[in-house]
Amino acid sequence: MRTIRDEPRYTKQIANLRIEWERLDDALSYLQGALTTIPERFPVVPGSDPPLSRLKIVGYPKVPPLSIFFTYTDTLVQLQAAEIIDKD
Repeated sequence: MRTIRDEPRYTKQIANLRIEWERLDDALSYLQGALTTIPERFPVVPGSDPPLSRLKIVGYPKVPPLSIFFTYTDTLVQLQAAEIIDKD
């Protein structure tokens, strides 16, 4: 199983979005098993270099719709960036 690590850019972006960490951690906990065991099932952002995978959090109470971008190896998942999903 892989370890999940928050990278500085991700941490800063979440802080700037003013999302309660506890709520975000709750939302991510539902997806943690997939992130640590089968991250390759999440879509890769076309043209990203290095390849970034994208996890969407939508419909979780008190957490805006988010895209979480991450990279992974055989032992580590690195949360790289976060942004609010536009409603367009």
